[in-house]
Amino acid sequence: MNHWDEKFDEEEYIYGKEPNEWIKSVFDKEGHGKVAMLAEGEGRNAVYMANLGYDVTAFDYSRVGLDKTRRLAQEAGVVVTTHLVDITETDALPQGEYDISINVFGHVPSDGKEEMIKNMVGTVKPGGDIVFELYSKRQIEFQTGGPKDIHMLYDVGDLRHELEKYNIEIVALKEEILRRNEGRMHQGKSAVIQGHIRKV
Repeated sequence: MNHWDEKFDEEEYIYGKEPNEWIKSVFDKEGHGKVAMLAEGEGRNAVYMANLGYDVTAFDYSRVGLDKTRRLAQEAGVVVTTHLVDITETDALPQGEYDISINVFGHVPSDGKEEMIKNMVGTVKPGGDIVFELYSKRQIEFQTGGPKDIHMLYDVGDLRHELEKYNIEIVALKEEILRRNEGRMHQGKSAVIQGHIRKV
């Protein structure tokens, strides 16, 4: 078992079953198209998108998390396809196949960030959307969720610089201080970076 398998290996959905508020604000009505969920964990956002009518595939490094994703989808009466992958590996996801990619708190070691972003952008077709919420480095002050290693957190300027290597339009990219109440693992005042990027 890897670290994430151990973390998810209990009956409780440790990040809850409700979708992330940023994802709900961007995708707030029925839609269609293919969605790639990166580092999807226990499946709460994948199931939300499937409920809206999207064709959803969840990619994660945890077999246990993906098992819970499938259970949550079954409970909701929707289908979510799952793939066990390391999103920090080169070409971990199919290239140019999806209409939307989503990454909610997909924190990886610093040496994997570049490939993760490359996969997040690369898997989407031209005209597609890339939407994410990640903890910023200021989250270390709050300790209300996310990695304790500051190198696994993000700086909005660094993230903008990395994204601008690609042929993209930035619809939104901002750091926010807000409250997150997601299961028992994300509770309270939080520093996040919210992004909505369109591939040109």
